[in-house]
Amino acid sequence: MKRTNILNILIIFILCIGGINAQSVKVAPPINGYKYIQINDADHNFGNFTYGKAIGYSVKMKNISEDTLQLTNVVVSCGCTTPEYKVGNYAPDSSINMHIGFNGYTEGKLNKTMSVLFQDKGKPFVIILRFRGNGIKKESATK
Repeated sequence: MKRTNILNILIIFILCIGGINAQSVKVAPPINGYKYIQINDADHNFGNFTYGKAIGYSVKMKNISEDTLQLTNVVVSCGCTTPEYKVGNYAPDSSINMHIGFNGYTEGKLNKTMSVLFQDKGKPFVIILRFRGNGIKKESATK
């Protein structure tokens, strides 16, 4: 009887260890892109802006690495943000221009982020861009 219990425990242990090894863990790319990319405005402050009026700004990035980098995608925190960028390869010392548009439909404090996804020799990394401001509704002229 004891031999069967030990055997069952051993089988369960082996199955558990095998299950742990079979699980795949998804890991986000590291946010260490600043050793590859120089950015002129990674944290933009619009200050006060008129609620409902579209606003935007341009970001200039530069490949400061010794390798060609590939811009693969930009992920925004909401649908109110529209980045304009060109997917592709950027040689060392080349510029990467991006225009960030926001629809302006936030009243009060605004704080948004974008993840710019790159690859260096097939290894992904991320640059985080932020913009903030304060949306102000204009009072109606007729009260």
